Amino acid sequence: MISKPDIVIFGAGIAGLYTFHLLKKRGYDVLLLEREAIGGGQSIAAQGIIHSGLKFTLAGKVNKLAQSISEMPLVWRNCLKGEGPINLTKTTINTDSQLLMIPSGFVGGITKMVTERLLAKSVHEILPDGWPQPIKNAGFHGSLIYMDELVIDVPSLIKNLAEPYKDCIRKCPNSDPFSFLNRHGIEPKKIIFTAAESNESIARYAAHDKGLQVQKRPLLQGMMRNAPFSLYAHLVGTSEKPVMTITTHTAHDGSLIWYLGGGVAERPKDSDPEELFEAVRKALKTYLPNLNHGPFEWAALPIDRVEGKSDTDHWMPDTPTIHQADECVYCWPTKLTFAPMLGEMILKTLDDDDIKPCGITNDYSFLPEVAYAAAPWDTALWRK
Repeated sequence: MISKPDIVIFGAGIAGLYTFHLLKKRGYDVLLLEREAIGGGQSIAAQGIIHSGLKFTLAGKVNKLAQSISEMPLVWRNCLKGEGPINLTKTTINTDSQLLMIPSGFVGGITKMVTERLLAKSVHEILPDGWPQPIKNAGFHGSLIYMDELVIDVPSLIKNLAEPYKDCIRKCPNSDPFSFLNRHGIEPKKIIFTAAESNESIARYAAHDKGLQVQKRPLLQGMMRNAPFSLYAHLVGTSEKPVMTITTHTAHDGSLIWYLGGGVAERPKDSDPEELFEAVRKALKTYLPNLNHGPFEWAALPIDRVEGKSDTDHWMPDTPTIHQADECVYCWPTKLTFAPMLGEMILKTLDDDDIKPCGITNDYSFLPEVAYAAAPWDTALWRK
C-alpha cells in the first residue's frame, strides 16, 4: 500500500511539533516521525524561556540576533492567548516575567541604560520596597530589573502541540529515514528534518551536504532539587553572558527544582559535574548569600546544541537555519524562541515550491505509536 502525504517531518522536538501543528492547521497531510520520544533531546532540556533578546544587549550584541529575538515574545503571547498562528492556550505559563539581578556597585548604570534605550518597552528597575520577600531574605544586594520575558512549561507545550494531531505522530526506529519511508511505501512531496543533532549525518548520507555548515555548542546544565523558592532570573556578571540563569520547575514528586543555565553551564558536556556544582554554589554565595545549602541535591544534564554555522565564533546564528537539497529541507531552529519563525520559513519554502495542501489525512495507524519524553529532573540521578 502506498501513502502519499504532502509532508513528512523527522524529529518531534518543539521545532518539528510547531511546524507540524502549523501545517496541519493549513490542511496539509503531514506525518511526523520520531525515533525516540515526543519532545526528547534538546527540546525537553530547554528552560522554556521565550527570550526577548535583552541578555544579548548586555553582551554588546545589539544586532540582528537581539532584534529578531525581540520580535518573538509577541508571537508567542498571541499564540498563548489563542490569537496567533496556532492555539497554545493549553500551555502552562510558569512566569510572565523574569528578573535581571545586578550586584551592588556593578555596572548598574550601563545595564539600565541598555534596558531603557534598546529593548525598553516593558523593562524597568524594581525599587527595593517592591522586591519579592524571598529575594530579600536570601540576602541579595544590588538592582533588580523587571524583564517582560515569558517562561513556559516545556512538557505542557509539547503536549499542546502534539495532542490535537497525535494520530499522525508515529515512531521511526530506523536510523536511515529514507529506507524507512521506502519500506513502508510512504512517498511525500517534501521531507523536513528538524532533529538538529542528526541532520548533518543524514544530509551527508544522502549526498545533500554540499554547502552545509553547522556548529556545536555543548552545555552541561545543572539542576538543584529542594529549591527554597520560585525564581526566574539572569544573574548579571562581567562576561558576555549571565553568570547563571535560573528557572523553576516542579518534579513529579512535588519537589521544587532550580534549572541552572547561562555561564555556569557553558562547558564541555563531559566535564566533571562537581565543577559545575561548585560554580553554582559560588554564584549563589555571591548573589544570594543567606541561602541555607543543607537540603539541596544536585544533578547535571549534558546537552548537545547543534545549529547552523554562525558568522561570529561562539555565538548562535541570528535566525533559524535551513538547508535545501532535492525534496529535503534540513532545519536548525537555534532556540525554542525561534520555532514560530522557522515555521514561517518552511511555509514560504512550500509556497515557493508550489506544494499545496491536499486537505485529506492518510491513516498512519500501521506505524507504531511513540510516547512523550520525561522531564530531565524526573529521570536525573541526584546527589547531595
